[in-house]
Amino acid sequence: MEAGFLPVKREQIVALVNRKGGSGKSTTTLNLAGALVDLGLRVLVVDLDPQASLTRLLTADPVERGIGTCISAPGQLAADLIRDTDAGIDLLPGDRSIESAALALHDSPSGFLRLRRILAPIAGYGAVLLDTPPALGFALSSAILAAGWAVLPTATTQQDIDALIDALAAIEELAADELTCAQRLAIVPNGIHRDLPDQGGLAALQAAFGDLVSQPVPHASAIKRALNRRLPLSRTEPRATPMAAYRVLGARVAEAVRGGVQGGLFSEGAHAGI
Repeated sequence: MEAGFLPVKREQIVALVNRKGGSGKSTTTLNLAGALVDLGLRVLVVDLDPQASLTRLLTADPVERGIGTCISAPGQLAADLIRDTDAGIDLLPGDRSIESAALALHDSPSGFLRLRRILAPIAGYGAVLLDTPPALGFALSSAILAAGWAVLPTATTQQDIDALIDALAAIEELAADELTCAQRLAIVPNGIHRDLPDQGGLAALQAAFGDLVSQPVPHASAIKRALNRRLPLSRTEPRATPMAAYRVLGARVAEAVRGGVQGGLFSEGAHAGI
């Protein structure tokens, strides 16, 4: 533990989850991190996706050991693998080792809790963001059990909404087993166009989940330009239209990790028929 720093609490850990690819998890993670840095928080991003897209985006250096090595061998301190980045965000890198960890702990009754255990000693951060793979499985369940909060990025087609409901059900199932897991903090509609299909899907989300739905992130070339520069939008085009949505999400997350949000604050409707 770093001298003078307190270890990160569960309430400061936010998992970004959805079982579907293309929902915008990594892009949301990066730009949420940028918004939180602007609010004065020191941010750590943990890449749990074996594709390691966020890791490759934030660093050009090769990854010799990723987060999965710490999960497989708890004696390996996760803090030793943390890197600083040009984006002003610290990174705990990912690689295919998370898949090896899932196989190694397949028969372990506490395997899903390893991530919680290895993140506990990390100190000095206002927020820790967990970027998860697009699949219901070991990494996503581990993130839900390690985090205090869940943010769920999504697009607005029926296929995307079905995947969102699956991700919410995964959280509910773990909670039903009386496991301490992430509370739902925000649903983030991503890449929203002004056309009727996107606006209709957005309206359906808002009708079903109420205030749980954060301000939608509009489709914008500025986001792609920021990704091409390997930086959050807050660093490249802070006045771009999508930044308003990322700032709203950042404010909600900052309030939660600072202890200002209680579970169940954000309302939702019945979503069975969405």
